Amino acid sequence: NGIDDRLVVLHGEVNEHSISSVVVQLLHLANQNYKPIHLVISTYGGSVDEMFSLYDTIKFLPCPVHTIALGKVMSAGVLLLTSGVKGKRMIGRSARIMIHPISGGLIGNVFEAMNEMKEFERLQELMVSALMSETSLKKEEIDKLMKAGHDFFLTPEQAVEMGIVDRIIGD
Repeated sequence: NGIDDRLVVLHGEVNEHSISSVVVQLLHLANQNYKPIHLVISTYGGSVDEMFSLYDTIKFLPCPVHTIALGKVMSAGVLLLTSGVKGKRMIGRSARIMIHPISGGLIGNVFEAMNEMKEFERLQELMVSALMSETSLKKEEIDKLMKAGHDFFLTPEQAVEMGIVDRIIGD
């Protein structure tokens, strides 16, 4: 009865299939007892909706979730990494993190596009406020990263500095 019993892995794209599997595992483990669950994350990112689905699940669980970044944690994966219990969010010495604004495509007439744009803005604001509550970053700092005009890569040390994770493992 060690860590392996309460270990969940999110590996690969953040999509309906991967996230529903992780959510089911988390709920199953939380139903057994309230001991910590370790969530290992390695992803290039994916769906914003699925990211929020898992984020809300982690926040709702009665047991603590400790997050571990291995390999790469990018885009939608970053908020998921920050969602772990403060003090219990780890990153591998060789892992890398990438932050960028949410993205999507617009299709349809001008009014449909304006409607979609409003929703993108709402989701972006939702992500920024979630990152603010999970990290030590202020709105201005997150906006600066998001508006860099390119993918923003962070070292494990920078991730610790910004409060995205709490410590580096593998030393």
